[in-house]
Amino acid sequence: MPNTSIPKNERVSLGTKIFWGFGGLADNFMFNTLNALGLLIYVKFFEMPNLLAGVALAVPRFMDAITDPLIGNWSDNCRSPKGRRIPFMLWGVISCALILPFLWTPPYLETIDNPWYSNAPFWYLTLVGSALAFFYTLFVVPYTALGFELTPNYDERTRVVAWRMYIGLAGSLGSFSLYKLINLDVFNNQGQGAFWVSIGISVIVLASGMIPVAFVKENQKVRIPDPIKIGPAFATALKNKNFLILFFAYVIIVVATISGGSVLPFLMIPYVLDGSDKAWGDLSLVLGFLSVGMSYVSLFLIGWISRKWSKSIAMSVGIAFALVGTALLWPAIDPRWPWALYITSIIAFLGFQGCWLMVDTITADICDEDELITGRRREGMFSAVKGFTLKLAITITSLVGGGILQISGYDAKDIKENGITPDVVFDMKLLIVGTQCAGLLAALIIMIYYPLTRKQAERNRELLKIRHTNKQLAHTQ
Repeated sequence: MPNTSIPKNERVSLGTKIFWGFGGLADNFMFNTLNALGLLIYVKFFEMPNLLAGVALAVPRFMDAITDPLIGNWSDNCRSPKGRRIPFMLWGVISCALILPFLWTPPYLETIDNPWYSNAPFWYLTLVGSALAFFYTLFVVPYTALGFELTPNYDERTRVVAWRMYIGLAGSLGSFSLYKLINLDVFNNQGQGAFWVSIGISVIVLASGMIPVAFVKENQKVRIPDPIKIGPAFATALKNKNFLILFFAYVIIVVATISGGSVLPFLMIPYVLDGSDKAWGDLSLVLGFLSVGMSYVSLFLIGWISRKWSKSIAMSVGIAFALVGTALLWPAIDPRWPWALYITSIIAFLGFQGCWLMVDTITADICDEDELITGRRREGMFSAVKGFTLKLAITITSLVGGGILQISGYDAKDIKENGITPDVVFDMKLLIVGTQCAGLLAALIIMIYYPLTRKQAERNRELLKIRHTNKQLAHTQ
């Protein structure tokens, strides 16, 4: 078992970990609100055509993915008196809080069935969603980079990143409760419910996002004295073999799991829950509590495996749990035992949250490897490329989600009048479960052979210490 004692000068105070971790709550609500409600509101309530809704949700993520490296590089090169990260985070969190409620107020609903070029709700969702996605990037890329910079220690990084998830998981629970909240009797319809619930979310986003802005101090020692252009910065990041491998595994996991998960309620509501939106809201809330509870267990379990062996082994174990839980969805999606979904969630979420923890903390180790090669600290760029990966994956998931509905023959109007047919049920179940399992299996194989070991990461840190010491000696002579 490796020595996990943390040198005093590499420790991060508990207060700093907690203050930084509150940004994870803002992150989760910014990111999850549109993902949790977008397809459901625009397809089921506004009755936008399946593929058109998928495209409207995909375009903002694609445009946002393009801006990620720009903001990451801009943040890395920033010389503001407040630091490289904080000014971006400030404007990002304020803007997101202002935009969120207006996602659910599309104009000219009478054009909802029109072709894309004359469909006003389509253009509204595309443009407002794009604005939200841009300002989300303005917050989350510098925020993530700020966390990477707080410590150079292999194991302390895992502990720091974990606080983002300890606190941010409340946002995940909130996203599970959103569909129940928008269906409360106090609202006239789901659109009105989504608007007012999003106002409450905006308050939470603003309050939690301002905590790291106000109370976390940047490590000024890692500021870059001279700027680097976006093209070379992005190209150098993509030349890192270890990052590319992690990048690929991450995309596969996100595309597979979110694509299937986003269309699950379209099958569960008419097939398992007899068409009851409120029943899905209740079930989602229970699943949310279960998933959040198991996610905390996952953080401790996968974090412990990481400290005992390595981060790649820990992530492989997490993916394996997620794969088993997801495979069990096939027998669990059945009107005879709706409670079976609880079992699959317990197993799957025992692994998922630990995977996200490892992705972030491995990326921080890759920043050390990059500094050895380039001589620069570029947490902003690697955070941006990671964000680019996530948003590229979400872009694909929006299209895949709409595609699953289209391929399976899902028709919201027909199902509302006549119910769901056995053929549609089988096709949707096959696509939902099969897509997720295939992606998780591929990611598991990749991470089993991941090359950046604990020994290599710690050696990189030692080499950087020697380099920094030599530079200090040279300056004093």
